[in-house]
Amino acid sequence: MNNNNMQNKEIIFSVTAEDLQNETIRRIGRKLNDDEFYTASKGIDWGLSFDIETVFKSAIEEAVDKNRQTKCWRF
Repeated sequence: MNNNNMQNKEIIFSVTAEDLQNETIRRIGRKLNDDEFYTASKGIDWGLSFDIETVFKSAIEEAVDKNRQTKCWRF
């Protein structure tokens, strides 16, 4: 499999149900019930997708700028 195909299928960020429940136990000492879990998962989904355009823009610009600076100094 070439590198482009690997990049196309690579997960960059994920939050699992287990991640949420572990964080909940750490914060409040118990797991969420089904209703609480539904509400919390919707909140996480909203929060992570709220301003994804700004996140993408910043990440891409930083990657391009950093790569450009690195190439400028290579001899």
